[in-house]
Amino acid sequence: MTADTKKGSLEKVVSGGYCTGCGACAYATSTKMSINEYGEYIPDLSLIEKKDQKTIEKAEFVCPSLNPSFNEDVLASTFLGRDNDKSSEYIGPYQNVYGGYVVESDYRNRGTSGGFGTYIGAALFENGMIDGVIHVKEAKRNNASDPFFKYGISTTLDEIQNGARTKYHVIELSGVLNLIHEKPGKYLLIGVPCMIKAIRRVQLQDSYVKESIKYTLALVCGHLKSVNWTLSLAWGKGITPEKATKFKYRTKGEGIPARAYVFTAYSDAQEIVEDSGNVIGGKFNQGALMLEACDFCDDVVGETADITVGDAWLPQFEIDAQGTNMLIIRNKEINSLLEKCIEEKKVNLVNLTEEDAKYAQAGGFRQRREGLSYRLHKKDKSNKWRPEKRVAANSYKLSPLRKTIYTMRSDVTKVSRVSFHRALKTNNYSIYQRRMKSTLKRLRMLEVASSAPRIISKKIAYIRLKNNI
Repeated sequence: MTADTKKGSLEKVVSGGYCTGCGACAYATSTKMSINEYGEYIPDLSLIEKKDQKTIEKAEFVCPSLNPSFNEDVLASTFLGRDNDKSSEYIGPYQNVYGGYVVESDYRNRGTSGGFGTYIGAALFENGMIDGVIHVKEAKRNNASDPFFKYGISTTLDEIQNGARTKYHVIELSGVLNLIHEKPGKYLLIGVPCMIKAIRRVQLQDSYVKESIKYTLALVCGHLKSVNWTLSLAWGKGITPEKATKFKYRTKGEGIPARAYVFTAYSDAQEIVEDSGNVIGGKFNQGALMLEACDFCDDVVGETADITVGDAWLPQFEIDAQGTNMLIIRNKEINSLLEKCIEEKKVNLVNLTEEDAKYAQAGGFRQRREGLSYRLHKKDKSNKWRPEKRVAANSYKLSPLRKTIYTMRSDVTKVSRVSFHRALKTNNYSIYQRRMKSTLKRLRMLEVASSAPRIISKKIAYIRLKNNI
């Protein structure tokens, strides 16, 4: 990048497609977030620009895509440094890595995977360590562009338990950060990595938020999906955007493998259950209707959080259709609590290694390391501003095929955003369906050619495990 393109601003973040919609800037400036035509949260820059310079600087400080001097490494060291004796460039500082599931009650059955996404908050609450959980809850929709989910606060065990299951849906923090000023207490905040990074930065300049959010839990993240992705899944099975009322992203049931993303879409008159892979743009990792900003993230596991929870995509666990979590522990108090839960047989956990954690999220790390390196190089080559990341541009040697795949994945995101918006404007789903079908077909052909050796290796490992070879 040239000197002119190195300096960032909120305007460059939003116009360049690097905004995660986290809402930290809106909180810092006492403004609001809104959902644009692509089903993504964005700040109102016209209102922010009217603020004084000191306030604007606060907003830029908390933005995850700006201020690289306070990147994930620095934030992790600042907030977690005293508790951790191990460190990894992939999973950050840590004490322990576990794989397993919740035995107590029906947390596992109600959850997306092993049940820990909800159980950690419930255990902290029951042990008097927090007064409530800040997590994503179902929202009432009044029109087709409204979100299905928003951040909220749960202050009873029932409320905490009812917040189970992962939501592949955009969310923003400003509303709930304002709310905690009205509801004083000590909270666990659950969010994807960029949200936790934003919270850490807010905590550095806001003592009230620092005291109120006692613990943070990061969810392993592939990328964020817009509201439009949820609408596209429901519409693909016959529930039009204006009639969609509720949504569940991963449904458990007999015959449904742990890796299957089976959704349930609801209207007032219908309830449809379908594998998202059977709907155009529904295969999660294809990147349809994801935020463009996610192409420029280098944190897969939420390295700045006290604990990370994700799926343990490992051969020894995948035969269990109920799902298994991977946990990365970075907080000594949470570590002690889990050790107590293990002793009391409330949870079933086995020790994993850093290598296990990397393997479990291998696809995400490829996308956020070698893929990111190539995308940064392309931006620099065109002399366009982009966020400064820990991954250096052009630092991986890639084959022409891999470069083409990474370019095509970004194209899928761009094409899906535009074509679904057109489909909404004309009330014609086939516009999106036709455009995406040809685009995804080309991407699939490239990915099969690239990943065939890896797929064969995984299948052999799975067969051997299943047959106890």
